[in-house]
Amino acid sequence: MQFFDGRNYRINKVLLSCVGQWPYQTNRSSSAIIIIIVSLAGTQFIAKICGLLSIDNVDVFIDSLSPLVVDIGCGVKLNTCILKTTEIRALFDQIQYDWQLLMTSPYIKILNNYAQNGRTFTIIYASAFYSALVFFMLVPLQPLLLGSSSNDTTRPLLHQVEYYIDMEKYYFPILIHGYVTAVICVSIAIATDTMYVIVVQHVCGLFMIIGQQLENLVKEDNLEINFNPFIKNDKPYENIVSSIHAHKRALRFASLIEAVFSQMFLIIAGFNMLIISMTGVTAVTNVDNPEEFLRQITFSCALLVHLFFESFQAQRLIDHSTYIHTSLMNVTWYQTSSRTRKILIFMLMKTQEPCVLTAGKMFVISMDTFSAIVRTSVSYFTMLRSVQ
Repeated sequence: MQFFDGRNYRINKVLLSCVGQWPYQTNRSSSAIIIIIVSLAGTQFIAKICGLLSIDNVDVFIDSLSPLVVDIGCGVKLNTCILKTTEIRALFDQIQYDWQLLMTSPYIKILNNYAQNGRTFTIIYASAFYSALVFFMLVPLQPLLLGSSSNDTTRPLLHQVEYYIDMEKYYFPILIHGYVTAVICVSIAIATDTMYVIVVQHVCGLFMIIGQQLENLVKEDNLEINFNPFIKNDKPYENIVSSIHAHKRALRFASLIEAVFSQMFLIIAGFNMLIISMTGVTAVTNVDNPEEFLRQITFSCALLVHLFFESFQAQRLIDHSTYIHTSLMNVTWYQTSSRTRKILIFMLMKTQEPCVLTAGKMFVISMDTFSAIVRTSVSYFTMLRSVQ
């Protein structure tokens, strides 16, 4: 799609295309990429499970369990995109439609600003995660770069795996397999999460435009008020009807976001609590090993950034939907016609509750949720430390 080749959405298009989830890709291209991803990541996942079964040390077991849970989380994200292809395409179709609708409107600048915000968030998020991945992958390479002798202690792997072959003989193929799989999993997470960011930014831009339209409902003060003008001469009435239609489109867009990401949020929130706790335990256990300690801390920080970004975007949606209600409260309703006042009352009732995103309809995603998950993770961390 030529529209998405523009500056604001090009990065997201490339990221989604690389994991076969761009909604306008051909079926053949998407299927081929998915088969490659599943083949590489699936075999690595099985090798991790086999490696996990051969561990008899609790600390090593907890350390090896974290990447396994991360793989499951990335698989959930990929599966969500595959199952919600129709809804995701509808989201991108709506983005393009809204841009075309507002192209000649002065409010297009607002939509463009929010699209640029989405691009900025995408760059920051992708840079942070790929940087963390590079740091995470450098640990096994240190003995090779420093020229250490080849043995089990100086030739570590990225994860605890078991291929039931000669691990020393096939060390480099196994290491490369782990690196490729790690890049695939992180790319899936980045592509999915940044897609979530740009669609939330878009609906926030729509809510901001509607709020400003309502604030400009009455464009000039007039002491002589006609309570029953002809509809064609009732500009405030025309403006609020237009705002209502725009609000309905924005709410439909938000409901599509909820339909795509709701179940995924529920699963990922649970995984985040477990992984943050386990990596915290592993980091404390390896406090005497600076390289491993920093590796686990980097891993934990990446997970916190992931959780923060999801919660922060959902909080922005809440705040921007509330802005519409605030704008309605500030409308100079006493300068409008009787028909306009009646619609204002109904719209005030409609916008009283903010628009929210939920995790499987069980709890609302917000910054309060972020702090609650972090607190719960700390509790799990304390429990795991007491078990050691």
